[in-house]
Amino acid sequence: MKKVIEVQNLYFNYGTKKVLKGLNFIVNPGEIIGLLGSNGAGKTTLLSILLGLLPANKTTWVLEKSPGSKRAKEKIGSMLQGDLILGKVKVSEMLKETAIRYPNPQSLTKILNQINLVSESNKYLSELSGGQLRRVMLGMALIGNPDLLFLDEPTLEMDVKSRQDFWKLIQQMKLSGKTILLSSHYLNEIENVVDRIFILQNGNFIFQGTFPELQSLNHETQLSFKTKLSPQFFKNLPGVKNVELDHDLIKLISQDGDQTLNALKNNLSQLKQITIERQSLDNIFIELTKKESVK
Repeated sequence: MKKVIEVQNLYFNYGTKKVLKGLNFIVNPGEIIGLLGSNGAGKTTLLSILLGLLPANKTTWVLEKSPGSKRAKEKIGSMLQGDLILGKVKVSEMLKETAIRYPNPQSLTKILNQINLVSESNKYLSELSGGQLRRVMLGMALIGNPDLLFLDEPTLEMDVKSRQDFWKLIQQMKLSGKTILLSSHYLNEIENVVDRIFILQNGNFIFQGTFPELQSLNHETQLSFKTKLSPQFFKNLPGVKNVELDHDLIKLISQDGDQTLNALKNNLSQLKQITIERQSLDNIFIELTKKESVK
């Protein structure tokens, strides 16, 4: 199997500041990779290197080519953070201008339908909302019919409907064999979409694997319910790490959900609207990066 991205021992410094500290990873065809990390972790630097915007070492390949090479660029689409500042350019003009950079672009009509901006095609960029501008940038990333997509905070400023449409489109692209590397702070949106998760912290990967594998490293369970019992009653139960009161809802974070539930069996009649769930990607990410930052 050909590797879409292969990185070996990648370092990068800004002056004396070490930003990337020997990264190693592979991305296979058709994978969706979620690149996560706190602000300043090195995500944007890594994406910029893979796009050829910053220099790479000689053991970094994208589509089996050097990052930024003409043959690689022709098969890559990117949607980075930042605003489109060409206010007196129309949506259709922006997309057409982007299309001519690629040997086999998709039709303007198809892209406008995919990004739901058909009725805005003759509007100037300065007339669009922040969410609509992000959709234009998505269209610019897609119009070249790329094999590989880099998406940095793609749903930023989009409304709920636009976000839902975006993730449906990502699933369709995955089915068509596209490879996608995306970075997002909306972790709840990506946990059921990505094939693997890369967590970058202080220039190093502290995790590479699937979401179930990440969950298996964190055995905490959240139990939520309504009750007339005092929150203090639950603090000394076996396995309980933390007790939170959210209005009339009590939330228990347990390091051993089975043990905590067994201790509650004689009080179940006093608990209402019980929900039990494994830790979300949001919570695991916060806990994992917190642990790494204090090492």
